[in-house]
Amino acid sequence: MSREYLPHSRRQYVQGMNSPALSLARSLRGAKSGAFPHFVEPSLATLAARSPKGDQWVHEIKYDGYRFQCHVHRGIRFYTRRGYNWSDRLGNIVTALQPLAQHAIMLDGEVVVQTPEGRSDFHALEKELKRKGGSDRLIYYVFDILYYEAFDLRGAAFLDRKRVLAEVLRGIEGHVKLSEHLEGDGPTIWHRACDLGLEGIVSKRADARYYSGRSPVWIKATCRHRDTFAVVGWAEKNGRLDGIYLGRAEDGKLGYAGKLEHGFSEEDKRAMLQRLEPLRVRKKPVTSARNRFPKAQWVTPQVLVDAEFRGKTSEGLLRQASFKGIREDLAGS
Repeated sequence: MSREYLPHSRRQYVQGMNSPALSLARSLRGAKSGAFPHFVEPSLATLAARSPKGDQWVHEIKYDGYRFQCHVHRGIRFYTRRGYNWSDRLGNIVTALQPLAQHAIMLDGEVVVQTPEGRSDFHALEKELKRKGGSDRLIYYVFDILYYEAFDLRGAAFLDRKRVLAEVLRGIEGHVKLSEHLEGDGPTIWHRACDLGLEGIVSKRADARYYSGRSPVWIKATCRHRDTFAVVGWAEKNGRLDGIYLGRAEDGKLGYAGKLEHGFSEEDKRAMLQRLEPLRVRKKPVTSARNRFPKAQWVTPQVLVDAEFRGKTSEGLLRQASFKGIREDLAGS
């Protein structure tokens, strides 16, 4: 049958099978033919005090958003870092990717809400993700491709994968953007990012394959300290939320990380109490040398939050910590 008589969707598929992206993917060292994989555990960056030096590294802006793995395969689906399907919250991004719907693609990236200055707004992101059907403010920055058509690309070098990704996203506009990388001195790029008020940068080995889990081939250097903690309790004052107690994993146990009192709006406080009230327990769920926790209400540590802080005390407690948001993507579906 002549190509001009093929149905439109079939013509798209045939053209895709002869595309520059597929030719490039097929030629990559480390690429392997294979079936479309199930959910892949994401590659996570190792935190460092400063960015690495050397020509073997390239550098990307660190986004303050939610990590999402996108599967374009018999539909378009988005999975959080823990593998929960949140496709229904990202309707605008799903629509933007429709031109690729006839292909088989696995993407890795970050969904953010940007301020007019181009920075990521994590607090706004939380609110926009709660809108039914998605929000026009959401943007998916894509920084990696794990699979294209019949080829698993995880064994190929990072910069080779980025070349395929650039071809795949060519012509895709709006709410899906390629995360560009920079070459040069890592510490210098990091200082410039901090001067611009950005979160920091992620440095990636140009020749590295894709590793699931945390590895030294991706290194993040942040402009401010930030981490995810479990909520182990809250403090009350005059019947209102007066801060939350935090815990972090230490040698297989949950150790006390400090009290978080700043950064909450009144709406945040109400929402937090609604989450925590059903989780009350009588026993303190953390190990701590401290004995006094005034007006503490302990909870099962199921709620995870992000906190930004200046540093830690000699006891390992957070200094000048500020609430950034609840990690819905890590806690459940």
